[in-house]
Amino acid sequence: MTNAPPEGFKLLRIDEGFIPHNGPYYYRRDSAGRLEFGFQSDARHLNPNGVLHGGAILGFLDTILGHAIVRETRRYCATVSLDTQFMAAVPPGQWILGRVRIKRVARTLAFVDGEAVAGDTVLVTAAAVFRLFDAIPQREAPARPKEGR
Repeated sequence: MTNAPPEGFKLLRIDEGFIPHNGPYYYRRDSAGRLEFGFQSDARHLNPNGVLHGGAILGFLDTILGHAIVRETRRYCATVSLDTQFMAAVPPGQWILGRVRIKRVARTLAFVDGEAVAGDTVLVTAAAVFRLFDAIPQREAPARPKEGR
């Protein structure tokens, strides 16, 4: 990655598995205190049509939606469904911003919406359902946000 993330973004530390190959991902709080995420797209994210590959964006969205639920509930989770709508395309090299809105958390399921944007262009919108599992031991859990979603 040659470009630094925008001001205020911190590295989302995930060092194993698929996520480091698609990222790195970053996070921060916006001016209203809501959690937002981002990644710098590059040539790795290119599809044969010369724009960001949908899989790169979907991998990002799936990760940040689940991460937001883990932060909120302090429980492990897994994707049950991820319904997406592709709205626009951009070439690699763009900073991709992700926003998450947790709609409802029930006993075993969480419902969440999200979007990925590049500048003022909405790339993908998503609605997802996550299965909630056991609580995460305190030593492993990411810090819970102190402000509103």
